[in-house]
Amino acid sequence: LSTLRHLADGDAILKGLQSVFEEQAMTETIHTWEDHGYLATYINKNGSFASLRIYPHGLVLMDVQSYNNDLKGKEEIDNLLNKLEERMKELCQGNIGRLKRLPALVRGGKIDKYWPTADGRLVEYDIDEVVYDEDSPYQNIKILHSKQFGNILILSGDVNLAESDLAYTQAIMGSGKEDYTDKEVLILGGGDGGILYEIVKLKPKMVTMKYMRKTCGDVLDNLKGECYQEIPHGVIKS
Repeated sequence: LSTLRHLADGDAILKGLQSVFEEQAMTETIHTWEDHGYLATYINKNGSFASLRIYPHGLVLMDVQSYNNDLKGKEEIDNLLNKLEERMKELCQGNIGRLKRLPALVRGGKIDKYWPTADGRLVEYDIDEVVYDEDSPYQNIKILHSKQFGNILILSGDVNLAESDLAYTQAIMGSGKEDYTDKEVLILGGGDGGILYEIVKLKPKMVTMKYMRKTCGDVLDNLKGECYQEIPHGVIKS
């Protein structure tokens, strides 16, 4: 990805980068649109290909895709991108406002490591195991293990929480603004146990947690301590 300070000379960029692709024995196809810039595709005999999009206002995008999953294939892609970056700097001679290479996305892996956030960002997790993956009558339920976050709960494609997701729990508890000392506290839901685990550290008088037994099963039925108790069914009658 390159952003130029001035309007892009698409014809000069195409001609300047052409030799780099020729060294890789890639076949070139060019499309042009009046007032909308250029699109060039480059195809290699091994199935890898690159697309070069040049916008008149100065945005230049390069996307390289390859099926190679070995070290040699990755080195070839890195060498190609390095040469393209060097040539772009030579061609633009100080006209580049920003030049940035984004990490590669690995598609089709046995374990999906990419998950979107609620605000439309894509996050790559260090997931190494699918712990659980089943469809309930209401949603798809996944539990994936991450080296950094522990087990992660994903419901219908939305990341909900993880074992180490302390910030989520602290936000629900008021981020340190509430004093729970010697108070009676009611938790509605909270079946993951994170809120209860943290709140008993703050010396409350008693914590009562109401949870949905259909969702949590019977794992919480006998959970009881000096200052906390678990009550199933998740509904309080007034």
